[in-house]
Amino acid sequence: VPGTAANAERAIEGDAPEEEKPMPEVPPPDFINCCKAVLLNFGNLNIDDEQGDLSVKIKQIASEAEVVATRIYGKGMSTREQQDRAWKEQTTSIFDLETLEIEAERRGETAPWANPDAGDELFPGFGPDGKMSIGGS
Repeated sequence: VPGTAANAERAIEGDAPEEEKPMPEVPPPDFINCCKAVLLNFGNLNIDDEQGDLSVKIKQIASEAEVVATRIYGKGMSTREQQDRAWKEQTTSIFDLETLEIEAERRGETAPWANPDAGDELFPGFGPDGKMSIGGS
């Protein structure tokens, strides 16, 4: 378990580390994509006269899965909500960045600074040594 402030706080409160908590067999993003695929390919199939077509049943299952995922992972934040939070708090700690990176991984995404395909791209105005270049060359 990484030695972070958040994990230390959880340990004091008696919570189990994140690695020990039971996780779903299928990650929520994968489950959502499977539901979409079934709806696109088979959504118009009729189950029976009482239940209607398959899309009704798939949407009911997806709705229940959303409730379960929210209980496990908590309510997700949009990009705008994250920006508003950072602006309001006027600070970002390394622990906040770690939390955002873990949350992105749970959603099946990659945090911008952890993208292995990005290569060694530098921020504009910074040299390879990490120092900001000011003035001419």
